[in-house]
Amino acid sequence: MEKTIAEQFALTAERFSGKTALKFKFQGAYINVSFAELKNRVDILAKAFLELGIAQGDKVAILSENRTEWVRADLAALTLGAVSVPIHTTLSPKIIKHILNDSQARVILVAKQEQFNKLMLVINELPKLQTVIYIQLDQPVNNLGEKKLMSLDEVMELGEKSAKKIEVKVSPDDVASIVYTSGTTALPKGVMLSHRNFLFNAEAAVKAVPVTAKDTLLSFLPLSHVLERTAGYYAPLILRGCTIAYAENLKTLKQNLKEIKPTILVSVPRIFEKIHDGIWDKINQGSQFKKKIFLWALKQNQGRFLYRLADVLVFRKIRSAFGGRFRFTISGGATLNHKLAKFFDKIGIKIVEGYGLTETSPVVCVNRLENIKFGTVGQALNGVEIKIAPDKEILVRGPLVMKGYHQNEKATREAIDADGWFYTGDLGFLNSEGFLVIIGRKKEMISLSNGKIVWPEQLEVILNDDRFINQAMVYGNNKSYVTALVVPDWPEVNLHLKEIGLVSREPDQLVNDQNLKAYILQRVEKINEQFADWEKVRKIALAAREFSAERDEVTPSLKLRRNVIGEHYQKQIQGLY
Repeated sequence: MEKTIAEQFALTAERFSGKTALKFKFQGAYINVSFAELKNRVDILAKAFLELGIAQGDKVAILSENRTEWVRADLAALTLGAVSVPIHTTLSPKIIKHILNDSQARVILVAKQEQFNKLMLVINELPKLQTVIYIQLDQPVNNLGEKKLMSLDEVMELGEKSAKKIEVKVSPDDVASIVYTSGTTALPKGVMLSHRNFLFNAEAAVKAVPVTAKDTLLSFLPLSHVLERTAGYYAPLILRGCTIAYAENLKTLKQNLKEIKPTILVSVPRIFEKIHDGIWDKINQGSQFKKKIFLWALKQNQGRFLYRLADVLVFRKIRSAFGGRFRFTISGGATLNHKLAKFFDKIGIKIVEGYGLTETSPVVCVNRLENIKFGTVGQALNGVEIKIAPDKEILVRGPLVMKGYHQNEKATREAIDADGWFYTGDLGFLNSEGFLVIIGRKKEMISLSNGKIVWPEQLEVILNDDRFINQAMVYGNNKSYVTALVVPDWPEVNLHLKEIGLVSREPDQLVNDQNLKAYILQRVEKINEQFADWEKVRKIALAAREFSAERDEVTPSLKLRRNVIGEHYQKQIQGLY
C-alpha cells in the first residue's frame, strides 16, 4: 500500500526509535535528537496547528534556515494533510509577499530577527496570514494588527495541552508542498508537489545511489530548495533512517565537516569550486617541495602502487580536512565543470552529478557510483522517461512530474502536454549509453547578430574555474560579439597586487583600474582558446560585488538572474559595445 510522507516517517521513526535522527549545534556542541523524540515533537506541533485552526489543505509557510524546527514544522503540517510552503531566507520582502499571497498561507514559522524584519515590511499586505510563529527574536514587537504573534515554545505548550485527535485521511496524490521556482526571469511560480512525487523520487534516487541507515549527512543547502528537501532530507531521513546534522552556516562549513565527519554531502558546483580554489591556495602558499609532491601525486594513475603512495602522502590529508569519511558527494542545481569532477575524483572524493528541476521533485537522472561519466548528468532514474525534442529541449515523464503550477493553469498547460511530457526548458542530448548531456537553458541562449548561437552557462563554468574570477556573466544577445561581466576573486587579487601593478586593495576602486582589467582580460583570452571563434569573450567589465540573492541577482540555487544583473550593471555592459 502506498504511503504519505508522514506515514513513511512514522514507520521509520518506530524502526529506528533510539537512533539519532538530527543533530544541531547549541552553545558550541552538537546535540542529538532521536527518531522517537523527533516523532513526539512532530505530533505535539501537529496538535498545536490543529488548535490554531489549521485544517487539511491549509498552507503552512516556513521562513527559516536549516534547523530541526524546519523539519518539525514540515512533518507536522504533512501529518494534518496541510501543505508546507518553504520560503528561501535570501528572498526580498517583495518576493516573500508574492509567495505568501499566492499560496494563501495561514501560518508562517519565522526563525530569526532578520527574517522577521523582512516579513514586517509587508505584514499589512498579507490578508490571508493569521499567525506568525517565531523561534528566536531579539525584538518580538507585536504590531501585527489582528494577526497572532506566538513563540514556538508557546505553540508547543498549546499542543501539549490539546485533547484534539488527528483524524485525517491523506492520499499519496494530495499536494504535500508548494515549492516556488527560482524565477530567473519572472516572479516565482508555485510548483505543487504531491506525497507521491516526493516519495517516488526519493526511493528511485536511493536505489540509483545507495544510502543506508549507517550514513551521516551534513546539511547546508537550504531545505527550501527541492534538491536538499528530497536528496538531503526525505530520502535519507524518512526512507533510510540516516542521521542528518545541520551546518551552522556556510562560513563554518569546513569546521562542521570536521566535527560531523559525514559520509555523504549534497552540494552545488559553486561550493566545489570554492573548495577546489581553497586547496590550490594552500598548495601555492606552501613550500615548493610540497607543491612538487602534490603535482606528482595528481599525475599518478588510480589503482597503481604509486597512486596508493600518493594517497597516503597527500590525498588522505586533504580528505581529513573534510572529515575524512566521504563515501560520495552529490552535485546538482547547476552545471559542474568536468575538470573539477576529475580533480576531486583524483584526490579520492567522488562527486555524483545529477540533473533535475523543482517541477520534477527534483531528480531526473544521476550518475551511478559504479559508472560515472564525467561531463554528463547520468542516466534516468528507474521509472523516469527522457525524450529529446527536435529543437533539443529535454522532455521528462513519470511519477516525479509535478501536479501543476498553483493557481496557474495556463502555465501548467504550457509546461505539461496531453501525453504527460514535461517541457524542461533545458536543452541537451542523450549519448549512446543513455547518459544525458546538458547544453544550456533554452531561454538563456544567446543569438548573435551574425546568426551564431552561444550557450552562456557553458562558457561561465569555464571562466569561473580561473582562480582570479569569482563569477562571470556572459552577454551578447543580438550583438556582434560576446562580452562578460566579471566579479574578480578579490582575495586572490590582493595576493598578487605587485605582479598586477596595483596600489589599492579596495574593490570599488580596483574595478576601474586598467591594469587589473588588462590582467584579467589576458587570462580570459587564454581561456578563449577553448572556445569557437564566435564564442570568444572579446571585452570584459569588472564588478566590485559578488552577485547575490539579497539583491535578487542570483536564485537560491545560485543560478544567475540575468535580467536583474543586466539592469544593475546596464551602464558597464553598454560600455562594452
